Amino acid sequence: MNIALYIVAILWIIIGVFILLYTERTMKIFKKVFPTKRVRVLSIFPIIFGIVLVIGAFVCTQVFFLSLILGALALLKGLYLIMGPMPQIKRLMDWWFNKASASYIRLCGLIIFVLGIAILSNL
Repeated sequence: MNIALYIVAILWIIIGVFILLYTERTMKIFKKVFPTKRVRVLSIFPIIFGIVLVIGAFVCTQVFFLSLILGALALLKGLYLIMGPMPQIKRLMDWWFNKASASYIRLCGLIIFVLGIAILSNL
């Protein structure tokens, strides 16, 4: 399970760095990879990340609270994307991909980067 937590942490670090350094290009890639039409199918990814983080919280107690909270949030996000009203999800994704400012997206990238470092440093 430690290996799965390492993979999640390194993935978050890489995504955070790309968002910070190449904001516009990364958002274009995300827009192509995560289209609104397939959001219900792609919601399996946050659910998988959530399950890995929740299980990892109980296996690796050094990151218990961080991993448990982030895992629960990822599970809730995945469940919302599966069961939430589609017009609301479309508006949210439209805002994220088209209307959110670059500075806000960079802030989110920085948060993702820091969370990845926090998990990695506590393993």
